[in-house]
Amino acid sequence: MWPLILMILLAEQRLYKVKSITDKDKSVLCGFWFEWEPRVDLTMIPKEYNMICVTLMENNTIPTFTPKFLNDEYFINSIKKLRQEGRDVLVSIGGASPEIAITQEEKSAFKNELLAALEKYGFNGVNIDLEGESVKAADNQTIIPEVLREIKDYYRSQGKDLVITMSPEFVDLRGAEASYRSYITDLDGYYNLIFPQYYNQGEDGIWSDTLNKYLSQKDDNVKADFLYELTHAIVTGTNDFIKIPHEKFAIGLPASPDAAQNGYVKNPEDVEKALRHLASEGFAIRGLMTWSINHDFANGYEFAHRYAPMLQLP
Repeated sequence: MWPLILMILLAEQRLYKVKSITDKDKSVLCGFWFEWEPRVDLTMIPKEYNMICVTLMENNTIPTFTPKFLNDEYFINSIKKLRQEGRDVLVSIGGASPEIAITQEEKSAFKNELLAALEKYGFNGVNIDLEGESVKAADNQTIIPEVLREIKDYYRSQGKDLVITMSPEFVDLRGAEASYRSYITDLDGYYNLIFPQYYNQGEDGIWSDTLNKYLSQKDDNVKADFLYELTHAIVTGTNDFIKIPHEKFAIGLPASPDAAQNGYVKNPEDVEKALRHLASEGFAIRGLMTWSINHDFANGYEFAHRYAPMLQLP
């Protein structure tokens, strides 16, 4: 039985019944948003971003979420406005810095903390953004999928939905020891979208048998081929990658040269070429994700202006 405080929160029904875009045959432009500089008012995020991942639920053990600069009332009202516009607003667990390590004994505490964040602030989904040691730390690989399944089942019983997404580094999807395998397998039938990070991986890339060459993430001369080959390998489950269905897949890219160490696409035509190639083979993907909306804001919203038209978004 859940604690009384959570039952009271659930009664407030802050998880709005506006249908999620992930329930529709519609492209997704997802952006991560954070509170620190350069600051962006949540309500001023361009409409092109129809999915927003708010960062971060973090801690050294059980992740928690509290706005750092905005007061609760303003934050709650901002998310409510975005949800009323039909946009998905998710809370993201993890990130590059904090080490999250949840044990079996802490499962209930984690579940209560996550439910409290969802209900208090009005998020309608959760993004898994575990990186580095946090992916395999403690019992994360078991507990996090278990809790998300239980919460999604609960909301389904209430006629509502919980959007579940993941944003792994693409290297965590490769090989027999792929660290995201348990998350993807255990959340099969529950997750809505996965948008791997095609950035910050240095010289890593993929070998192309077709081109008979190695395609490095950092090589702008082969960017279109890199985007196509890596995505094709993942959505088909080839080249030693975990398979993620193309209709649940989006490519993650930096919003500007300053947003990541590498991975920024200089020529938007490379993205368009890769998307067209995938679609021509029956593997049209759902869209794009970017780190971050804040960096895009600082860059004149170049990312949104470039790619929304390609995805046929307003």
